[in-house]
Amino acid sequence: MKLLKAVAITIMLLLIISQAAPAQIYDAVKDFSIVSNPNGVWSYGYLASWGAPFTLYTWEGTCFTGMNTWMEPPGCGPSPSVSHNGTGKQFCAQTWCFPPSYLGTSPGPNGELTVIRWTAPSSGTFVMRVKFVGMDWYFPTSTYVYVVRNSQRLLLQAPITSYEWPLLFYPEPIKLFAGDTIDLMVDWGKDGSYIGDSTGAELKIWSLGQH
Repeated sequence: MKLLKAVAITIMLLLIISQAAPAQIYDAVKDFSIVSNPNGVWSYGYLASWGAPFTLYTWEGTCFTGMNTWMEPPGCGPSPSVSHNGTGKQFCAQTWCFPPSYLGTSPGPNGELTVIRWTAPSSGTFVMRVKFVGMDWYFPTSTYVYVVRNSQRLLLQAPITSYEWPLLFYPEPIKLFAGDTIDLMVDWGKDGSYIGDSTGAELKIWSLGQH
């Protein structure tokens, strides 16, 4: 029944999106920027703990060839982070493999939650598609993932405890005001360790028009 319901919701949302012309599309992966943070409607940062202020990452660089990462300085060390795979193919290093269709996220060594934030540029109705996937094949990944509206309203909370088994989230169309935020957040899960917690995240948002 759950599978049939998910299929029905997916079909409904695809019909809504196809009938919305023209539709502005925001894509966390395709829109990723190595130039600035914030980057238009996108921001990359972290929370020191649940309820803490959102802090922007200030260091951007390449820790692995072909991958760009936003994190805390001095960079390329233990830190929460958001990364982009620009190689066009799956990239593997250490104990993880990183598909180019996701942004790579890692929580911090002190329990920091890494955050990909989208800020509504105008008031309107929006449809979103969210995907999370474990990227660590050795441990495997053991994180909790969240979708949060305006830092308060929890739209999704779920564990990621596998490798390459995506979690899809298709909420119903949502009305937002200009300046409202949607956060994808990842923490270190119930084991209380950030080791082996590489998690892929994807967010696409379609604007269905202003209200």
